[in-house]
Amino acid sequence: MSSSISNEKSINKRYVQGLKIASITLFGLYLMGVSTAIILPGLEAPFTRQILTFLFLGGLLIYGSVAVFVNESRYRVCLFLAVLMQMCFPIAIFFILNYEYTFAKFPDLMGGRIMDYAFIGAAGPMVVSVMFARFYLSLFLIFYVLAITIFQIFAISSTPELFFSFNYNEIATNINAINGQVLFNNSTYLIVVTAGLITLAWVIDRNLKEATLQERSNNLLGRYFSPEVREEIESSKLDFNQTAEKEQNIAVMFTDISEFTKLSEGLEPKEVLELLSEYQTKMVAAVFQNGGSVDKFIGDSVMATFGTPVSRGNDAQNALNCIRQMQISMREWEKERSDKGMPSINHRIGVHYGSCFVGNVGSEDRVEFTVIGDTVNVASRICEACKDVKSDVLISDDVKLRLSENLPTEEVKNFEVRGRNKKITLHKLIV
Repeated sequence: MSSSISNEKSINKRYVQGLKIASITLFGLYLMGVSTAIILPGLEAPFTRQILTFLFLGGLLIYGSVAVFVNESRYRVCLFLAVLMQMCFPIAIFFILNYEYTFAKFPDLMGGRIMDYAFIGAAGPMVVSVMFARFYLSLFLIFYVLAITIFQIFAISSTPELFFSFNYNEIATNINAINGQVLFNNSTYLIVVTAGLITLAWVIDRNLKEATLQERSNNLLGRYFSPEVREEIESSKLDFNQTAEKEQNIAVMFTDISEFTKLSEGLEPKEVLELLSEYQTKMVAAVFQNGGSVDKFIGDSVMATFGTPVSRGNDAQNALNCIRQMQISMREWEKERSDKGMPSINHRIGVHYGSCFVGNVGSEDRVEFTVIGDTVNVASRICEACKDVKSDVLISDDVKLRLSENLPTEEVKNFEVRGRNKKITLHKLIV
């Protein structure tokens, strides 16, 4: 559900950009039309000259307004105005030309040469229609303009006085002769432009969908990796689908809420979800601020790694900095809950440093980028051990040895990790 909403938002955003670009382009074209209608002599009949000027001014106003005010909330209204103008303008031009042809004695002045003007207004609107970045709308507008152009050709060719000719002497001497070669060339040009624009509209639509999927992928990437790590991934063109598993040293962190079962016992399911969401949001923010990556959520537990998919330098120190940020957030949250008369919440943190296999795990149907190995299991056990040694934060000796600062700690020697024969040294931290 959320992914479909995200896709829709991404597509709408690009639709708005397409409409804005199309409106700016049309604004420029109509500005040129107004300038031409005012400055150049143009049409013979003053009435049609005035109508054409007002038509260009109306288009200038509409497209200028759309370009300025269009956004996602006003998109439908702006699109309606832009498309309406796109549809009305060719028809208006058609009637203006026919008026000139009938009442301004164009048959006497131009005769068959009027056919050459039937194609002038076609290419521009067809090209701009592709800029809307909506495939089916572009198709409609392209064929709409094409249909009006064809109708204009038939209307002119049906005039009794006019006739087609491929004889250059006859065309030069007889005003009523329609140049058949020019008509053929213009028709060929129009067909090629139509085919090319339909292909371009299809390519734009396909690229739009691919860009939307890529944006969704980047958004999903942002849920697991900090902005700095994400930028490195994108700049290095790292493809997780093609990334082979590799062994590397990283810091693994687990956090969970103390006595969560007891805490959630008197809460409604919705309240439990809200509690978890608020807790995880605070933990993820701390992880991201210190160059870490969120591996997964396991109930009330958050698993984070420092050094994946690429190392950020001293990953053990980054993990310690993250712990500090987490504890600050928890104390602020505790005060907020206390002011509201809500029970306080404590949590545990365990961190271990060591070798892990980093890469894709799963099947062809579902793949997860994660870390596996003894280091992960030990980090989880260290987090659980907080309850046994009565500490909120525990780090392994492997973490402490790699810190950039001499941190005072209370040692817990020869701690026996459940399910593991080798004993380790832990360090209690008061942060």
